Amino acid sequence: MAHDGNPLQVDLEEVAPDEFIISVVWRGKRLGSLYLRGDQEEAAAFLEAARQRIVVAITGDGPADVDKQVQRELVDLSRNLHQPRG
Repeated sequence: MAHDGNPLQVDLEEVAPDEFIISVVWRGKRLGSLYLRGDQEEAAAFLEAARQRIVVAITGDGPADVDKQVQRELVDLSRNLHQPRG
């Protein structure tokens, strides 16, 4: 995925049945990853939400430290994963 000429990749990899890794790569450098469990549909929906949040986070105000901003977003997304639903 590229945004405003800055190469950003947020990809999903299935590492075992119903286990996934979302990885974030910026300009060829891996900035972080996030492990999640669930079915393919849940993982795809989570991937899309992660892409949107990370793009907004790193392009919104032009943060000086993209690495830390991506890490903050991944931590926040991880916390949201473990919130009770309903």
